[in-house]
Amino acid sequence: MKELYKLENVYKTYKNYDTDYHALKDIDLTLNKGEIIVILGPSGSGKSTMLNLLSGIDSPSKGKILFEDTRIDKMKESELIDYRANNLGFIFQSYNLIPSLTVKENIELGKELSVNPLSMKELVNQVGLEGHFHKYPYQLSGGQMQRVAIARALVKNPKVLFCDEPTGALDEETGKKVLELLQDMNERYHTTMIIVTHNPSIADMAHTVIRMNSGTLVEVTHNKTVQKASELRWA
Repeated sequence: MKELYKLENVYKTYKNYDTDYHALKDIDLTLNKGEIIVILGPSGSGKSTMLNLLSGIDSPSKGKILFEDTRIDKMKESELIDYRANNLGFIFQSYNLIPSLTVKENIELGKELSVNPLSMKELVNQVGLEGHFHKYPYQLSGGQMQRVAIARALVKNPKVLFCDEPTGALDEETGKKVLELLQDMNERYHTTMIIVTHNPSIADMAHTVIRMNSGTLVEVTHNKTVQKASELRWA
């Protein structure tokens, strides 16, 4: 497997009056292309901070972060904007759809950010939104809105898809369907997916599982067998 991200001696430190609070401490980590990577941990474990550093939304206090051998921790803001626009897609628990736009128009927002977008018609069929193209978000279920968010992120044809608690607002049945979709898109397009979650069941569908606590890496494991999302036990 080819390396996608490499972190060396990474810290993220905040000042809290006279003391330092380490959101991340001495992180050494390699992430490979084409994998589904799940980051697990309780609140305050550092998993969201990790996502912010990998995506260039925030910068480390110390250490190196390389994306395809390029140091993103040394990038200027204009370079970071290009890095995110050209390489990354984002899915959030809260969907972040624009309520005044239709399904089609919301997805087109992602397409306009890409120089090499996927076929919008093909993608809409693959995510099961045919027949909903001209509806507005308020006319959709939670699962359908998350499918729109996934299509909007994937139509960019990103190298990396960051998923921050993508099933956190969904029931088990709908959550599994969303994870099935992500798994299918990973297999179809070889998109690297980094999923941040507190649900340990999702780890079984990952190629690599990162467990965090108190800003440190507790364990990094690689699943020999990847479970189908439809067969996951739900925590």
